[in-house]
Amino acid sequence: MRIGMITCNYFMRVYDYRQPEGFNWGTMCDKWRAQFSKSDFLQLAREIRGMGYDALEIWEPTFSHRVHTEEDARALASDLGAIGFEEIAYCVGGWGADAVGSVDQAYRFARALGAKVVTGCVTKADVDIIMPAIEEAGVKYGMRYAVENHPRPNLESPEEVAQAIAPYTTIGANLDTGIYHTQGYDVIKAMDTLSGKIYHTHFKDTVKGGEGCLPIGDGGAPLAEALKRFKKDNYEGMISVEFEYPTDPAPGLRKSLEFIKRNL
Repeated sequence: MRIGMITCNYFMRVYDYRQPEGFNWGTMCDKWRAQFSKSDFLQLAREIRGMGYDALEIWEPTFSHRVHTEEDARALASDLGAIGFEEIAYCVGGWGADAVGSVDQAYRFARALGAKVVTGCVTKADVDIIMPAIEEAGVKYGMRYAVENHPRPNLESPEEVAQAIAPYTTIGANLDTGIYHTQGYDVIKAMDTLSGKIYHTHFKDTVKGGEGCLPIGDGGAPLAEALKRFKKDNYEGMISVEFEYPTDPAPGLRKSLEFIKRNL
């Protein structure tokens, strides 16, 4: 079990942590793809490693298969290994029917990065279209896809995720603890429902019915109990800390890592 961090925690970095008027996620993602260079990414990676995280989940806009080549990805993988990262995952954000044609490219890129798992949500209405394409790529490249629970129109409840992934050998769940807690789902019961098929975790703390993230341990999600459950179950996936914060997230990310280490 590796303790990692997803690079979307730094989503406001390209705006120098000054949220623009009319902020839009799609525009922000485009700005990352257009302006964030490999050297920028490596600087961010060194900062993350310096906090003590030994695994990294690369959020697509920060180093994207839409922008970079597989050769670029292999070179980055070598650089990340030299920095000290021992496990990589690749987060595509989410896929629906319109992504079928890009799944293979994303998997080739993720394989070049040395990723074991590709993560992202899935549009519920498109499950029968997109999931077979994901499974085909998973078998072809020997990689897993972890479906993140996101609010509708995506697969949301633990039962929906469990039903959708059941027919497949390379597709499992990406347990987002914070989203489940915010929406009023019982995180521990969700772990029970998805037991044996949790391939990745977005470890996030939130307030039930609230908005945004808190440092791990500052919200209401039962994360100490979740860590104990992971340890008991010999969970082998990545615990990827997610603390999306409009200003510099580094203090909260350090606090989150301290909480995890105390409770493992």
